[in-house]
Amino acid sequence: MWTNPLTIALVAASAAILGSLLTIFLTPWLQRHFWRKQRRDELKLAAINEFNRLTSEFIVGFLDAPDTHKPTAQWFTDFGVVGANIHALFSGQAAEALNKVTAMIGPRLGPEGKQTSDDFINARNAALRALYQEVVPLA
Repeated sequence: MWTNPLTIALVAASAAILGSLLTIFLTPWLQRHFWRKQRRDELKLAAINEFNRLTSEFIVGFLDAPDTHKPTAQWFTDFGVVGANIHALFSGQAAEALNKVTAMIGPRLGPEGKQTSDDFINARNAALRALYQEVVPLA
């Protein structure tokens, strides 16, 4: 029965039709899925780059005047935007790493005034590592 040429032709035609229908319906869904993932990763990388730029700007200003450095209002606005994006796009663990850096922003690197620029850089690097880990898994 299975060797009948008509049966073979019907099975082949059915498989071709089924394959075509699956392609028609699954391709747009898969494209959208991967496009959304790519776009989300692009947004995450942009937030990471802006965070890195702002923290580097802060540490350079701090090293120039450790006792009197105070970022501008625009800097605080930009840092707030980046912080909101990180809290929205990343996991709680990455956001917690950001909070540790945020707590150090102020005169003499935080309320206690006992942290050094190295402490700030280490906290920033830990935050960057946590953020990048969610976009590009690091070894």
